[in-house]
Amino acid sequence: MLRSALRILVGFIGASIVAGATQVLFVVDPAGIFASRESAAAAGLLTAMAATQAATFALPFAVIAIGVSELFALRGWLTFIGWGVLIAFSAYMTVVAGEGGEISLPNSYAVWAFLTSGAAAGLVYWLLAGRVAGRLQRGGAASS
Repeated sequence: MLRSALRILVGFIGASIVAGATQVLFVVDPAGIFASRESAAAAGLLTAMAATQAATFALPFAVIAIGVSELFALRGWLTFIGWGVLIAFSAYMTVVAGEGGEISLPNSYAVWAFLTSGAAAGLVYWLLAGRVAGRLQRGGAASS
């Protein structure tokens, strides 16, 4: 049980970092990131802030998605990419809805930035934790 919780936590943290890094790559020119130490440090700080924001927003949705995946032993990579895209789309819609009257993010570039970061986060979660989702229940070790 503790091993599963640690696996899920590591997967969620990894997915959040990748989601933040993907968002940063849509904003900052990748060639410019390594132009100097200062720009690399700034990109790293921006990635940490974006990852924190992604984790904060995604946590309640990820708890549901991970719970369903663990309960029904859903281990497919497409499943986790789908969860990531759904969570990212809900984040995009939340940002758009929170803008009030004048919408500044109706363009497709912002949508693709959110959806790509969700897909990348879902893939990383699958790589780190999702491939063995629900294995404990299916193997009978957790049966009481």
